[in-house]
Amino acid sequence: MTATSSSELPVLVLRDGVLLPRMLMPLAVGRPGSMHAVEAAAASEQKTIVVASQPDPTIDEPELADLYPFATRAVIKRLDHAEDLVQVIVQGIDRVRIQAVVQAKPHLMARVEVVTDPKDATPEADALHRAVLDVTREVATLMPAETQAVLRRVADEAHDPVAQCYLIASLVGLDPDKTRALLGASTNLDLYSLMLADLRHEASVLRIRAQIANRTATALTEDQRRALLRQQLRTIQAELGETEGEVEPSEDLRQKITAAGLPAPVLAEAERELERLKRLPQASPDHNLARSWLELIAAMPWQASEPPPILLKDARDVLDADHDGVEEVKTRILEHLAVMQLNPTAHAPILCFVGPPGVGKTSLGRSIARALGRTFERLSLGGVHDEAELRGHRRTYVGAMPGRIVQAVRRAKSRNCVLMLDEVDKLGQGVHGDPAAALLEILDPAQNAEFRDNYLELPFDLSRVFFLTTANTLDTIPRPLLDRMETIRIAGYTDAEKA
Repeated sequence: MTATSSSELPVLVLRDGVLLPRMLMPLAVGRPGSMHAVEAAAASEQKTIVVASQPDPTIDEPELADLYPFATRAVIKRLDHAEDLVQVIVQGIDRVRIQAVVQAKPHLMARVEVVTDPKDATPEADALHRAVLDVTREVATLMPAETQAVLRRVADEAHDPVAQCYLIASLVGLDPDKTRALLGASTNLDLYSLMLADLRHEASVLRIRAQIANRTATALTEDQRRALLRQQLRTIQAELGETEGEVEPSEDLRQKITAAGLPAPVLAEAERELERLKRLPQASPDHNLARSWLELIAAMPWQASEPPPILLKDARDVLDADHDGVEEVKTRILEHLAVMQLNPTAHAPILCFVGPPGVGKTSLGRSIARALGRTFERLSLGGVHDEAELRGHRRTYVGAMPGRIVQAVRRAKSRNCVLMLDEVDKLGQGVHGDPAAALLEILDPAQNAEFRDNYLELPFDLSRVFFLTTANTLDTIPRPLLDRMETIRIAGYTDAEKA
């Protein structure tokens, strides 16, 4: 092992994963220190960051002693901001050794030295490398068809031996402890030895799983199948002596989902994804995707609470306290609230405040929310030209996120919130669909009771959301969308009124 130059770089610490050199990995970063480290690296010219791992995932603010001494210097390929986390794609460059932490706040900065491996051109190293490729081909025969084809291609094609081992480890999905050991291998000879032992272990697991599946290949109900799969997992762990000290990583998610009070169809999908999550290696990119989806499911307000009763006198007092003048506007708002009071189940039109900038359209929305005793959320639509911004991205895409509507309801933590769609007249239309067409379903009470976000992929009831919209002009609003709204014009202030 040879050390070269040292440098000081931001450090992104992974709780349950390991990045290997030359590998590409999508990450969902949520810890404040880690988010700050990613932002600092992205702002630099080289966009370089050190991706380290912590053997103990329970530590929230790791220090130098809590980090594995070997890490990977990486470059940030893509950065996307979600509501309370950062989606980032990093590609490993080379191995580094962490020498010292030079800064702890607001993010870790460490002095690291690049470590290179010598080329072990010995008969023993060559023999071990060939044995690794032979066992890889054996493991490939026991894997699903998609992974099998990729593993065979990696084993058959000529690659740099070290990069080849790292790629095989990533495809097989070794657990973090074994992956860290590969990263810390002092020579190629040690790397090949560790890789060979890990692959033989994986082959044993896969063979035992196949034998159990062959013995139990009978027609089973869904509940029986789930119980049997859990028993199979316990049997495999007992065969390999891995039952002691095991902690179920998805147990906290199961508790959150149970406490969320999900509807029966949603609960069934969440249970299915939880079972899939338990079988995924923690180092797998699909593990982070599945976990993020389940955390969104648990955070959404599925249970509808009864909104506070509408008291017109209190509403009038709130509007008068917040806004001087504009009597016609306040009277029209109170008429709308009176209709809601008389018939709470009626499908009332969406109120659209129209007027020049600075006349208090958004402020009126906040006052309505305060008068109703509901949570207020504002969503700016100015410049939105992608339908996926409202409907969300499908989970098959890297960096997929839920749409802005679902994110706003999650922030509000209530299906009875007041949601203001600001600048609806400035919606754009590009090659990725028409956002105005998506709003037709979102604002239609006959359809939004089963709104399906592309990321969530489950029906969510938006019919109890109190929607408001604002616009500077009606000329650019599509006619079908305008028909779903009732406009309230707010005139600009005169110089005397401003004085």
